[in-house]
Amino acid sequence: MKRRAYLLMKQWCDALLSHTIRTDSPYTDGALICPACHVLHGRVADLCLPLTLLWAEEDDRRYLEAADRLIDWSEYNLPNPDGLWRNDALNKWYGTSAFSAMSIGEALLHLGKRLPEQIRDKWTAIFVRMMDAVERLDEKKGFSPVSNYYCGFAASLALAWTLTGEERYLRKADYWAEAVCSRFDADGLLYGEGPAEAAEDGSHTVDMGYALEESLPLLLRYASLTGKRETFLRDRMRDHLAFLLPDGAMDNSFGTRHNKWTYWGSRTSDGLIEGLALVMDEPICADAAERVLGIYERCTHNGLLAMPMAHEVGEPTCLHHAFPHAKALALFICCAPDGLQPSRTLLACEEKYGVRPYQNGRLLLVSHGEFRATFSASAATYLPEFTANYGGSMNLLYHDRYGILCAATSAEYRPTEPLNQQLLRHTDSYPCMTAQFVVDGVQACRDKRVSLSADGTTVTAQAEKWQARYAFEGARLTITLDCEDGEYHLPIVCSKERSASLLEGGTCLHIDGGPTICSDVPMSVDTQRRIFHPVGGLLYLPIILKVRGCVTVTID
Repeated sequence: MKRRAYLLMKQWCDALLSHTIRTDSPYTDGALICPACHVLHGRVADLCLPLTLLWAEEDDRRYLEAADRLIDWSEYNLPNPDGLWRNDALNKWYGTSAFSAMSIGEALLHLGKRLPEQIRDKWTAIFVRMMDAVERLDEKKGFSPVSNYYCGFAASLALAWTLTGEERYLRKADYWAEAVCSRFDADGLLYGEGPAEAAEDGSHTVDMGYALEESLPLLLRYASLTGKRETFLRDRMRDHLAFLLPDGAMDNSFGTRHNKWTYWGSRTSDGLIEGLALVMDEPICADAAERVLGIYERCTHNGLLAMPMAHEVGEPTCLHHAFPHAKALALFICCAPDGLQPSRTLLACEEKYGVRPYQNGRLLLVSHGEFRATFSASAATYLPEFTANYGGSMNLLYHDRYGILCAATSAEYRPTEPLNQQLLRHTDSYPCMTAQFVVDGVQACRDKRVSLSADGTTVTAQAEKWQARYAFEGARLTITLDCEDGEYHLPIVCSKERSASLLEGGTCLHIDGGPTICSDVPMSVDTQRRIFHPVGGLLYLPIILKVRGCVTVTID
């Protein structure tokens, strides 16, 4: 398994380095030009660990030189007066310094003795300077980061203590770890990806993309370096693995930062596999790591980690996906045990537990029969209103045989982080791909007043003007829709490679190699059309049903 991870990391790094800029100007020399965004992404120093590892394994100095140039470029172009690095040249946020510094620190920890003295001394000085600045961040007036940064500060300072023996780093690492460990709710979920206070309905700002791909791996790294809170954090990792899908993908269809969700994780975070590397003695975690590695492999196109179906529509791949995830693979290679052959286990989502409530009952997971689904009506928000994603919608639907069938997107797609979210080349249209009611032109996913309830394996979403009941019956999902006059939108994830046929007077849709969807009213659907959306990174076959009274839809 570690060999697979190494080969994938090398493939990504080689592809990344093919985008290297070589000029006589320190403003550009050594940077990477993104083919999707046409910018120089700032966090490229995250590649320090994977490139240094490739140098050590391949005995090829080009990798080490590339790592050193990326650090030099960052030093010249991203300086912050505090000694940290900005996120990008056009973004003054500096909290991400902890993540790049960790890559430098991990390279020093695992390979420092093999590094040339000049490079080792330079990198050490940069790492220590940045950690000195991180150590003082809690004293900075007005500094109020969200939870994933607490985790980054705890892990990076623990690494600084490990490398230097300076107790002051450990004390401050403990400070950040203690603060964030108070942000786990009654179900064991980490919150604070937004305001830490509960919303009016008792729900919190939970984001699985950041929790599973960054925060928990960083906290587990803190635990592995310090020997503290390891049992507690292992338990929390198992709690969060309920949101890992059977194919190794991640359900962040409902998260407070879901607009950066890509099916395998989050666009700019490290990767779940670096956290799983530290708990591989638990069979379920070892199995999860193999499944996550598998989804990374399947979503690699043209040498880079890509949005799953972007290649089908000719969309270029943003480099930002690959370089933090390459760091995660590198840490997996350095920390996971050798020779481990994971056995297949039963992931939490495969246990067929029926309906499981989270978020004060405002978030429901379903695992029954051949289906797994997610429904969210949480009022806890972080991003602007146009990203709304609640309203009791069926945010995710997964079928054991077909894979992903429904995956929610933002109400509208407008990048909240312009340097971290790409716009598509081949369209200016980003219609919402959430399974939901639209009544009087209003999307259900914008409505915080929707109630959500469960009775056995039936989930009901109720609003003032509509009701949707989702009955999970083994091999069939029956959706009963009630509305005086509205539309129900049911976008189905569907590759271009799968043909679709509308039969029986437009009331039955058969997807080749996929589900059959039937309704007691004709469906509006163009079987030749697919819509690609950058949230999730998937292709959809949009279905619209007119609902005047009661309409029944079945999926099997």
